Parts: sequence; structure tokens; C-alpha cells
Amino acid sequence: MKLISALLFCLVILVQSGCGSTAHNVSGTVKLDGEPISEGHIAFVTEGGGGGGGAITNGQYTVAVTPGKAKVQITADKMQPLPPGEKGMYGKKEELRSYIPSKYNTETELKADITGPTSNLDFNLKSK
Repeated sequence: MKLISALLFCLVILVQSGCGSTAHNVSGTVKLDGEPISEGHIAFVTEGGGGGGGAITNGQYTVAVTPGKAKVQITADKMQPLPPGEKGMYGKKEELRSYIPSKYNTETELKADITGPTSNLDFNLKSK
């Protein structure tokens, strides 16, 4: 469910980024505890209501972002074991859960100032 929400959020950002200012290509790497995030999503939400977003693959991303000061949200999910005694749907013992701390997505502390094309906007996240 969180993955679907993240995809819808990115879609809204992409639609909004088509309105107004010219977008700039922004790329970089995303790591969690020094390891590249294998699959995830990154979204730039600019103060003017624009932004941009897209996929993170093997720790790399390239997106078109409208200029301005932006909050950056990073999400990623993976299969994780459920706590002892808890069972998921159909009795499964693991489920897809977000593993990126909320301080990097729903309660993001990440910011970027997009003034032009950027090829090294890297994010080194910590799980704790």
C-alpha cells in the first residue's frame, strides 16, 4: 500500500512539474548506511507547487525538477519479517514494509535548492 501511495505521489508531482517553469535534469546517488538503495522513489516538492520525481535504481536517480527550494522525499520498501506471533495475509510471515526512516519522507528533513541542471545531488541517509 505504501508503494502505491508513493507512486501516486510521484505521479502528482510529475503532472505538476509540467506547469510553469522549465525543469532541470537532476541526478545523483541515494545510500542508506553507506549502501545504495536498490529500488525506491525520490520526489522533489518545490515551494511553488511544482517539483519532480522518479525512480531510484541501484542507488542512482535522474529526474526533471522545476527550479526552486524543495523538500526531498525518499521512499523504498522491501520484504521484512513480521514480529513473532504476528501473521500477515494468507498466514505469511513477512510483508512489504518501508525501511527508510520517516525523517526522509513523510516527515522529511531533506532539502535542495534547484537552480539549474545538477549531476551530483547525493543523499547519504542513516537508518538510526
